[in-house]
Amino acid sequence: MSNKDQLIKDLESIIRLLADAWPADRENVAVAGAKFEEVTNNVENNFGQFQKLIDLSWQGIKHLYEKDDYFIMVKTATMQAINTIREYVIEEGDIKVEDFEKAYDVLEKSLKGGAESADTVIEIDEEKAEEIKKNGETKQDKKGGSSAKAYTLNDLAGFLITLDEESVTGEDLGKLDELVSYIVKHADEAIAVPLKEAMAEVEASGGAKGWLKIVSDKTEQAIEIEAQKEWDNPQSKDELPGYEDEGVIEKEASSKEVTEDSAKESESEKTDVVPSEIFHIPVDIEMALVGEFITECSELIEMAESALLDLEESPDDEELINTVFRAFHTIKGTSAFMGLEPISEFTHFVETLLSMVREGDLPFDRACADINFDSIDILNKMLKVVEVAEGGDPLHKPAQYDSMISVLNAISEEGKEPAKALEEIRGEQAAVPLANPVEDVMPGSDATAVENSGADKISSKSDSESSVRVSVSRLDRLIDMVGELVIAHSVVAQDKAIPKDSELQKKVNHATKILRELQDTSLTLRMVPLKATFHKMNRLVRDLSRKAGKQVKFSTFGEDTEIDRNMVDVINEPLIHMLRNSLDHGIEEPEERLKSGKDANAELSLSASQEGGKVVIEIKDDGRGINKDVILNKAIEKGLIDPDKKLSEKEIYNLIFLPGFSSAEKVTDLSGRGVGMDVVRRSIEQLQGKVEVSSELGKGTTITIELPFTLAITDGMLVRVGTQRFIVPTINIDMTFRAKESDMFTMMGSSEQVNFRGQSVPVIRLHEQFEINGAKESLLEGTLLIIKNNNRRYALLVDEVIGQQQLVGKSIHMLTKMSHISGGAILGDGRVGLILDTAALMESAA
Repeated sequence: MSNKDQLIKDLESIIRLLADAWPADRENVAVAGAKFEEVTNNVENNFGQFQKLIDLSWQGIKHLYEKDDYFIMVKTATMQAINTIREYVIEEGDIKVEDFEKAYDVLEKSLKGGAESADTVIEIDEEKAEEIKKNGETKQDKKGGSSAKAYTLNDLAGFLITLDEESVTGEDLGKLDELVSYIVKHADEAIAVPLKEAMAEVEASGGAKGWLKIVSDKTEQAIEIEAQKEWDNPQSKDELPGYEDEGVIEKEASSKEVTEDSAKESESEKTDVVPSEIFHIPVDIEMALVGEFITECSELIEMAESALLDLEESPDDEELINTVFRAFHTIKGTSAFMGLEPISEFTHFVETLLSMVREGDLPFDRACADINFDSIDILNKMLKVVEVAEGGDPLHKPAQYDSMISVLNAISEEGKEPAKALEEIRGEQAAVPLANPVEDVMPGSDATAVENSGADKISSKSDSESSVRVSVSRLDRLIDMVGELVIAHSVVAQDKAIPKDSELQKKVNHATKILRELQDTSLTLRMVPLKATFHKMNRLVRDLSRKAGKQVKFSTFGEDTEIDRNMVDVINEPLIHMLRNSLDHGIEEPEERLKSGKDANAELSLSASQEGGKVVIEIKDDGRGINKDVILNKAIEKGLIDPDKKLSEKEIYNLIFLPGFSSAEKVTDLSGRGVGMDVVRRSIEQLQGKVEVSSELGKGTTITIELPFTLAITDGMLVRVGTQRFIVPTINIDMTFRAKESDMFTMMGSSEQVNFRGQSVPVIRLHEQFEINGAKESLLEGTLLIIKNNNRRYALLVDEVIGQQQLVGKSIHMLTKMSHISGGAILGDGRVGLILDTAALMESAA
């Protein structure tokens, strides 16, 4: 089989994997992601549009793996995009640009939630589509027979993917009606309600454009409800959760006929108990206030979540309980003012629970904490709907809404203990009241801790009272304009028309100082502390450690360290992946730790600090550490490295960042699929940062991330090659030097090397990479910059180093992709200097 045929076959298998992925089962997404990464690395001729589509398809796969929003919509658009890539390979590049643009636009809109679900047919899988339809016809033929197979929500969702709203036939509509009718008839009422709503909305609209999106969204909602029911009531794999058993239906047919009248009455009564009609957001809601409402609620939820995490350590801290109570009380009041009754009603029940804790009628135990955390998750889901909705839109209650109301009502009205109420609703075991670790470890110190906690809250309150909210878009615009002003002023200041030592020169110098201060001040406006991000990680570690059955003491340091707001969202994903890996691979089970002489409680810390112009984030655990031999053998086994190649310790550790690499013996729902650490490296390199790993077997592992202070300014070294000038980020430069004759040698007769501190370093000739004429070609005449990335070093040959500068970096949009360029900056003389992507340079030279 040729490389082309294998590539086409691989892309087809990726599409099939995605077609079988659902919110409740994402294992295929992980496999598809690893395979897509491997496939795209082998694709050549990556011109602009083609590479853009590959990159966006990768974003689509990541979205499906990590998020629930617009799942079916994004899945369909991602499959279409990968199919377009496949067609490009089949046609050997002879494909219309419009096809790329259409696939790109549809996927881009889907990721933002703005495209219709299942809006195009994935033409690659015509055979599979026919198979789905044939299966459907077979089921229809067998309907009524004793061996008929029950339709499921997965059957419905699979059929929806094959439909195109513009070309749907009467036969397709008949099949759709059959599937929906069957599921509505045989499924639990909670699962059937969204499908009934879908058909009612479609009928009311008269089949207007967008009906397919309505049905797809409601089907996705029903799938989520079914998944929640599986979690609430675990069943054997042979059972279909939420559906009546066909055999039972047949066996009980005679008894049903005898009691037909009573059954009808019972069904009528059951219908009366169905959840009340869907709540709609008030038509006259002030949309201008919705944004402020969401922001305020998000801040209150974040504050409550932080206090709840502290409460688990100090259950008797009254100030923390009051903080959580005030947060829910405020949300209740503001949501009632906005006319959002489901939110105000829900928060009222939670507030009642917290009031019982405040008054001493109820101890704050593990079950109570779980109820509050679950309530926060439910609130967040409803707020996300409100954020993108408009007046008159439905506000659907999350799947766990009613069950949590039942739990809260059982506690407040029936006097049940939180653990017992949870056990009855979710089947969980009773929680044990939390011990106060402060008293156990440091008797008498809790009063001081509470006092300090109260002082911190008073301080933070005074800070918030002196702050003002500003639109992020306005802030970004201000910083962009200040950057433009600095560039314009720099051009004026270096104009040769200004006489030296003149009055005009003095005024320009004074303006330069003011502008520099203005730029520094404006940049601090966009700086935010890592506190919110660290608190999210605190909740993540809490939930995952309990799920994994491991005892972990999680500590955070340097929460007040500030970082560019635009970097916060990007760094969030790498931190999640690394903490997951640390919990799953690094930290041992309590029994294993005790056998090795360690404390049963593992230590896991997340810290941040500023060092010069960099922000350093460190994740450290005292687990089993990384076994170098296992990593090396796995890499050799997968064919990632040459078995005869000698690697240093750091180089071996860096193998974990390769795509698809995993040393896990089995895949868990925490990690082990080999798609996490590659994402970490990619995300950090996007931020012009670097990541390093150090470990000691049996003692633990430390992962260190270095990031620039801000993305708005590039701190770089300006170099000249021929007549061209480039900017090399200083964070990637080790040192510069002039080579001697004795330092130079070649390997295998072609690879140029220089001796640097006793190590051989490959040479990259920059003039060859960019085909620049008139540049210095002798290593003895030029200057060598030692650049580094992931513990690899290369010597970059340039004509001369002009000097270090702080520049305002700009992205460059070109028709032709330049893989070695990450952006550009306007220099003092008004010319453009290209910013080198040192990581890409080193990859191409490897």
